[in-house]
Amino acid sequence: MTAAAARKLQKEIDNVLKKVDDGIGEFAEYWEQASAAASNQQKERLGEELKRSINKLQRLRAQIRDWIAQSGVQSTSKDKLEDARRRIENDMQRFKEFERELKTKAFSTCALARADELELEEAEKIRYQEWLTQTIQDLNHQLDQFEADLELLGNKKSLSGDEKSRIAQLKILQERHRWHIMKLELILRAVDNDAIDMTDLAIVRESVELYVEGHQDPDCYHDESLYDCFDLTEFEDKAPKPRSQNEGVKESSPPPSSKEEPQRKTKEKEKRRKEEKKDKKKRGQG
Repeated sequence: MTAAAARKLQKEIDNVLKKVDDGIGEFAEYWEQASAAASNQQKERLGEELKRSINKLQRLRAQIRDWIAQSGVQSTSKDKLEDARRRIENDMQRFKEFERELKTKAFSTCALARADELELEEAEKIRYQEWLTQTIQDLNHQLDQFEADLELLGNKKSLSGDEKSRIAQLKILQERHRWHIMKLELILRAVDNDAIDMTDLAIVRESVELYVEGHQDPDCYHDESLYDCFDLTEFEDKAPKPRSQNEGVKESSPPPSSKEEPQRKTKEKEKRRKEEKKDKKKRGQG
């Protein structure tokens, strides 16, 4: 790296570090207000401000991680970048806990009022509904971050080898997250309809949580058979699939071709006519 390029890079790093300081300060102000809020309505409003702040910090974090991985960055700058990354991740965790508490408080207030009436199985069902809803929400937030990172990288005029690899990794993670979200939404629908064995769900839960927490780790194993223990066919038929080319069609079954569909309908009509003739004949004999 030339001296001019090194100076330019250092200037960019200093600029981002200043943005991190400003962003963390902004987050801290909203956090203090949210902690002192007297009503859930106030907390929800401040929660939206916290979300906007954390999204900006997450975008900065993506740039910081790229610089940390580069060999041309000075060790003193890397130490500052690592510290900034840890501070951002600390606020990300705080926001995650805040949002979880906010979402579950209303549920808890309602549930406690009728806790005496709930059977143990019903209480377990509610716990899993809550966990599934929160996990889907977490995955959607991470999916939003992937899209923000891809947009950031896509706006660059030229990409390094590391950045190209990062784009490929982000696209893989996008597809995996969408797949998990789709499956978990089907499972949530099945839980709502009492069509799931909670023992199976308890086993899968640990693996899902490991993926949500560790998906960025290159050594994180992605189990594509994770949900095979559930029969979700009934709910797949009913579930909307906006990201799929074949909406409303089972994954395992190809859509009928334009030629096959009329033939199938003709066969069904013929079969019905034969059954009607048999019924008439039986009634005539009777």
